[in-house]
Amino acid sequence: MHQASQPEVWKCTLAKKGNENMLCAINEGNNSPFSRTSAVRHGKGTGKFRHPHKWTSRVSVALLASALALSAGSLQCAFAGSQDVLRMIVAEPRFMDPNLASDTSIYVNAQLFQPLARLGDDGQLQMLQAKSIELDSDGRTWLITLNPDYKWSNGEPITAADWEYSWKRILDPKTASEVAVFLSDIEKAEAYNKGELSDASQVGIKAIDQYTLQVVTGKAAPHFRAKLGLPYLTPVPKALVEKFGDAWISTEHIVSNGPYKLVSRVNDQSIVMEANPYYGGVKPNISRVEMTVASGDLCAAQLRAYEADEIDFATCLPSQDIARIKADPDLSNELNSYSLPASEWVHFDMANPRWANKRIRHALSLAIDRKALVEASSGGGAQAAATIVPDSILRGSSEDAIRGSVKDAQKLLAEAGYPDGKGFPQITITTSSDNGRPLIAQVLQQMWSENLGIESSIDVLEENAYRAWVQSRKTDGYEMAISGWWSDYADPMNWFGDLIISDFRQNHFSNADFAALVEKANTEVNPAKRSEAFRLANKKLEDEQPMIAINHPTSLWMVKPRIDGLKHEGTLDMYHLEEATSR
Repeated sequence: MHQASQPEVWKCTLAKKGNENMLCAINEGNNSPFSRTSAVRHGKGTGKFRHPHKWTSRVSVALLASALALSAGSLQCAFAGSQDVLRMIVAEPRFMDPNLASDTSIYVNAQLFQPLARLGDDGQLQMLQAKSIELDSDGRTWLITLNPDYKWSNGEPITAADWEYSWKRILDPKTASEVAVFLSDIEKAEAYNKGELSDASQVGIKAIDQYTLQVVTGKAAPHFRAKLGLPYLTPVPKALVEKFGDAWISTEHIVSNGPYKLVSRVNDQSIVMEANPYYGGVKPNISRVEMTVASGDLCAAQLRAYEADEIDFATCLPSQDIARIKADPDLSNELNSYSLPASEWVHFDMANPRWANKRIRHALSLAIDRKALVEASSGGGAQAAATIVPDSILRGSSEDAIRGSVKDAQKLLAEAGYPDGKGFPQITITTSSDNGRPLIAQVLQQMWSENLGIESSIDVLEENAYRAWVQSRKTDGYEMAISGWWSDYADPMNWFGDLIISDFRQNHFSNADFAALVEKANTEVNPAKRSEAFRLANKKLEDEQPMIAINHPTSLWMVKPRIDGLKHEGTLDMYHLEEATSR
């Protein structure tokens, strides 16, 4: 929904106080003769003002007076480089509703909405909205006591009824939430989500009293504890959702439970947040976040703005610029690299009879020079992957990778009836336009042509269009697609269960032996037996090769020296702006 335009804010350097530029903001009405896109921060002492058409001029007192005369707005002053604002560029959120967000929308929503807890690097739950989380001796009943210090951004209490409503709303088939899979362990949740059960009261989620939530899983589910920290599983305000429907996320209605609240949104242009005065945790040091929505490639847009000193934090870099940044004596000091529990791959539509012969899948995998592919497509920003599940995940092991040379690949393809690729129909590789994936597709195209004689075409879709395309593949056929997975929580069930068994990426892989091993691991409380079941499942997955591992991404952040304390959360490549400080 397109939101009403907000008063425009102009920023210009007027004078100095000590060593700091004074920064003034002119709040203008919509009839201003100037464009909002011209408001840009500049370095100290520049005294410059940027026009939409990129010309600059000195700002005189007369010009300022003229601008004020044209506007009915007011003049507000602050100091440039103050602690009040953090500037970013983000992708346009597909969903502002946290019960629906499963893509890059979560990076915006995670600043507004917060889960019960956060899973620390030590594997322990760090309480947030919950005061305590306890598991009964039956191994199935979770008793969650909420912290009453946390309130909605309008000051209203966040109750257990809000949490019950929200999680059942995620599961409601009418909501069509992609994150319902993360609640599937709950008793009768899957049946309700599939429409096999209409009575939501039978689902194992219940508000016991104002601040106590009871959750019962269908079976013992050791990994469910980690899911309680997922950024998808946050509450929404029941009263507002029921009153305004889909419009509850509009700026004039939305309330949130996280460290920030939404104060402005212009679709495809900008998002502005300010500190939530009723947030129960440590109040954000930086009270205002200004997000510009990228047009085109997100990483390229971020780097351009970062080098122009128009943003303070960039979450990715274009692959072609990585070497230059690393060689720059100043920019390299602002570069932060993080290894991720994540993978990118090309997968087959296993429902397509073209891929029924395992020899073909193995041949396509063995024909790839992964090191060369990763170097060409990421500029050193990723690591070649031998297997889908990274070694950093319990029982993920690169030792389980299928082995062989290009000659072995050619032999397998011939045995499948296609010597030198003769007679094999041209294939289509579908990919999103983001994350360098079109370049991955191009390198695959070249390698398969040169090594196997298999020709392919590439279909590139804009990121949100690609995600919609993936969801439509539940029933519609295709040939192959480039995709990926970033760990949501530190447990192998997130990969073997949520990704593969639940078919989150519409790969349509089905194997009875693999499914039995995952089911055994899912309910096994003995750590050694659980680990062994996952080990065998990993070997089976790689032998079947329903997807071909390409790389394990590395996250590259750039952070301005004035920003401290911005911590990287390994799962989901997440950041929490409330932890940042500014100097």
